[in-house]
Amino acid sequence: MKSCEIYDNFLEPDLLDYCHKYFRNDTHFKFQKSDKVDSNFFLMGLPPHDCLIDFIFFKIKIVSQRKLELLRFYTNLQFSNMDTDIHTDDGKVTCLFMIAGQGDFQLNNEKIPFKENRLILFDAGTPHKGHPPDTGYRITLAYKTNEIFN
Repeated sequence: MKSCEIYDNFLEPDLLDYCHKYFRNDTHFKFQKSDKVDSNFFLMGLPPHDCLIDFIFFKIKIVSQRKLELLRFYTNLQFSNMDTDIHTDDGKVTCLFMIAGQGDFQLNNEKIPFKENRLILFDAGTPHKGHPPDTGYRITLAYKTNEIFN
């Protein structure tokens, strides 16, 4: 896999509007710490059989033309005072969907600007972090996956 794959305008406008409402207003976030780093930010685990989550993952596989196996997923809610540390993920491929807000994404030494409706696929072993927004918040949806080669 090259350093990353970026897909802008990933979802149709109406579905993105629905995601804004769903993840901003209808999702309950709980405060947690990552197992791998000491910094704080909000995480929220989603129900495993949620149709929206399943559809987004289905679309990720179509757009990327990859056979991916889902290990787990969650949303991040990050505010301006919540800096994180560089870390790596479990699995083989991380799929990060930028839903709302601002705050660059760092992959190794490369900064990728936050853009709503942007999907980024990258090797899960690559060091990365989400930079906090200057103001407001940032919401992302992360899928941890393995790739199937057969």
